[in-house]
This record gives sequence, structure tokens and C-alpha cells, in this order.
Amino acid sequence: MRELNRWRRFGVVLMVLGTALATSGYIGPGAGAGAIVVLLAVALGVLLLFVGVFWYPIKRMVRSRRGKAPAVEDAGR
Repeated sequence: MRELNRWRRFGVVLMVLGTALATSGYIGPGAGAGAIVVLLAVALGVLLLFVGVFWYPIKRMVRSRRGKAPAVEDAGR
């Protein structure tokens, strides 16, 4: 049974490598730049998601422990 699994893994690796070599192609400068911009936008979106989910509740908790902040200062943030 182990020998069969080893050969299956080897076959899967060969298929993946074979398709990767067959599908490699040219990406033009416009498509490459667009792909980089999309990756950066997704990374920034994930970062802002974490900021919104974790930072603001922690900030609110710290402010409530220190004391009530003035309403004018709190409205701008």
C-alpha cells in the first residue's frame, strides 16, 4: 500500500510539473502591472480588515479606561 501511495505522489508531481511547463507563457507589461496592482490591493484590503476588526475596538477600550474623550475630538476620528 505504501509503495502505491509513493507512486501516486510521484505521478501527481510529474503531472503538476508537466502542466506548469506547458502553460508557461508571456505576460505583457500591462497585464503584469495589473496583476501586481491587484495583489497590492488585496493585501491592503486584508490589512485594513485587520485594522478595522482589531485596532478600533482596542482603541475604544483603552479610551474608555482612561476616561471619556471630548465629543468634538471623538467626532473627527
